[in-house]
Amino acid sequence: MTLKEFEIQLVLGLISLEKKCRVAYNSNTPIEILDRLSKDKNWIVRHDVARNLNTSVEILDRLSRDKDSNVRCSVARNSNTSVEILDRLSRDKNEDVRRGVAYNSNTPIEILDRLSKDKDWYVRDNVANNSNTPIEILDKLSKGKSKYVRCRVAYNPNTPIEILNRLSKDKSNSVRCSVAKNPSYKR
Repeated sequence: MTLKEFEIQLVLGLISLEKKCRVAYNSNTPIEILDRLSKDKNWIVRHDVARNLNTSVEILDRLSRDKDSNVRCSVARNSNTSVEILDRLSRDKNEDVRRGVAYNSNTPIEILDRLSKDKDWYVRDNVANNSNTPIEILDKLSKGKSKYVRCRVAYNPNTPIEILNRLSKDKSNSVRCSVAKNPSYKR
């Protein structure tokens, strides 16, 4: 379907919300149609454009400023999101957006370091789960108050044996169990 055909169907009201969402998330959707859908009045459609791994950086930049936090969170999780956008979103007032940045495997170490000190434990949890989080940050997180974050560090396959040995003696049974489930941990 061409952009012109798509626009005509939109104007005539022939495209349902469900179909717009399917088109927005489809990896074969042309960029021109993704651009048009990124301006849709319904946040769910914009959210699906933001989730699409073929969405351009330009569209992701626009969606990163969306009023709906669900849309911004999807931009934060998208692997095509630029470092500049991730940096801006890492300072978002909405914790779900910051969680998305911490989750993104392309988030630079400097941003992961800042997010490792976030007041929201779930943001720190996503930093602990990120495969690119350096050992120094995992070590700091392993000494934090949140047992959930310590569990995530304990389960991260990149956590060094020294930290895993310390966490295997943690006061929390959940943390000790996470160490035991870590595929890299050998007694």
